[in-house]
Amino acid sequence: MRKYVWKQWLCAAALTALVLSGCGQNASAAGNIPDTAMTTEPVEDTAGADMTKGKADGPEDQADVQSSASMVEIKDMGGRSITIPAPDKLERMYPDGSTSLLLLYTLAPDRMTAAPSNTGNAFSEEQRPFILPEVCDLPSYGTRSGKGNLNLEEIKNADMQVILSMGTGKISEKDISEADELQAQLDIPVILFSGDMEDYQEAYRLLGKVIGREADAETLIEYTSKIVADIDKAVAQIPEKDRITLYYAEGDDGLATEPASSNRSYVFNASGAVNVAVVDAAAGYGQSAVSMEQVLDWNPQVIITQGTTHAYETILSDPNWATIDAVKNGRVYKMPSNPFSWADRPPSVNRFIGLHWVTNLLYPDLYDVDIVDLAIDYYKVMYHVDVAREDMEGLLVDSVPRK
Repeated sequence: MRKYVWKQWLCAAALTALVLSGCGQNASAAGNIPDTAMTTEPVEDTAGADMTKGKADGPEDQADVQSSASMVEIKDMGGRSITIPAPDKLERMYPDGSTSLLLLYTLAPDRMTAAPSNTGNAFSEEQRPFILPEVCDLPSYGTRSGKGNLNLEEIKNADMQVILSMGTGKISEKDISEADELQAQLDIPVILFSGDMEDYQEAYRLLGKVIGREADAETLIEYTSKIVADIDKAVAQIPEKDRITLYYAEGDDGLATEPASSNRSYVFNASGAVNVAVVDAAAGYGQSAVSMEQVLDWNPQVIITQGTTHAYETILSDPNWATIDAVKNGRVYKMPSNPFSWADRPPSVNRFIGLHWVTNLLYPDLYDVDIVDLAIDYYKVMYHVDVAREDMEGLLVDSVPRK
């Protein structure tokens, strides 16, 4: 079947200075927040210190972090100055949702002590074969993802030192306000990360410096950046007139979707698809409602279904869908969803494997790769597990063309 692979992480024994450069949030990514470097003073390890104290009066290239024996002051991706434990003192972090969970798990699964969930079980039975067993049964104190809520009392009782907060897109003024409110409620520093795919490098670098894993963060950045570069190179060769039309079918009936303007459509857009859904993007959880008549009129060449629903089975069995080109030509595919979706839900750093998958589905002659081999390598690097080829083929049985 498979075996699990732990990376051998090395942490510095003592830190006298920690420099976080380039972790500021620019104005375009954070509403009207100025792109100003934050100058901080060394922080004494005293009770009741102001977690957001700082002064904005330094040169652009000045260090964003200075350390004392046990505390450091950082500037998060929302431009907020926060005092947190130094990397060698930071032992208990709580990701507040699935996007921040993915950020932490891919970089440092051994640093996880709890995992967000609505149900109390962070990982389902279907997910467990594809993640490290050490994280499967971690305690959960709620989540901000979907329609969930955090259990603030349990988080306090667990003596969490830091909350990792990551949304699904660019940081907004609302995100900053909510992070400040949560920080005040918990009296625990909240580190805000951008959830936009354009900012993933900065997110990894910030987390790497917060936990003392800078080199490991750069390894993941290099790996994922190569994926993006390879896809960009391939897609650039496709004339607009030859691009494949695609419909993303969500919900059990397949009649919900994400248009190209949705931040949940990143993988489809980047892979050179023409998203046929001409609807407004729904805020929050997404899933814009559409009618059967609209889908028939759009007549997509390819349909990708949400992997955690019955849309795949519905579309292949319901005669209402039978006249659509994608159905007639056998080009309906279920999105792989274990341990995490390959293109959406959560819309986090799990989406890089989806670039390989969708580009190969749409343009197999131009992007001729062995998706099983690529997925096995991806799971080893990003999810820290070795997956046998037969198990990966089983995961993809409805996600690739039938032989």
